[in-house]
Amino acid sequence: MQYTVENASDKAKAYCDKHPGWQRICDIEDSDSLSLKFKELPVRVQASWEAYYPSDPEGAWEEFGCGVSRHPFKFICGAGGVYSNVLDVPLGHQSMMIFNTSRTRKNGYSYR
Repeated sequence: MQYTVENASDKAKAYCDKHPGWQRICDIEDSDSLSLKFKELPVRVQASWEAYYPSDPEGAWEEFGCGVSRHPFKFICGAGGVYSNVLDVPLGHQSMMIFNTSRTRKNGYSYR
């Protein structure tokens, strides 16, 4: 069975309504604020980028790095399933990303 983005959006809204602190990505005004900036990464991670890209480590990380979320996140599929990894969402099921904006962690949560 196929599910649409609208199906996923509706299921995500229902999930967020039942779970305080969770928001759909489309309801977050400044979605750029969801990810850590280069200067917020652990010092050892910054140092690694500085070693490989001494002229512009921040630009290289923004271009090639894998972002880190400030908040816990999940994916809701059009059928209503909840997944920690987008690769676990069944084929043919559109998904909507949600974030628990009431919780943060200094070193963030990996999108991997």
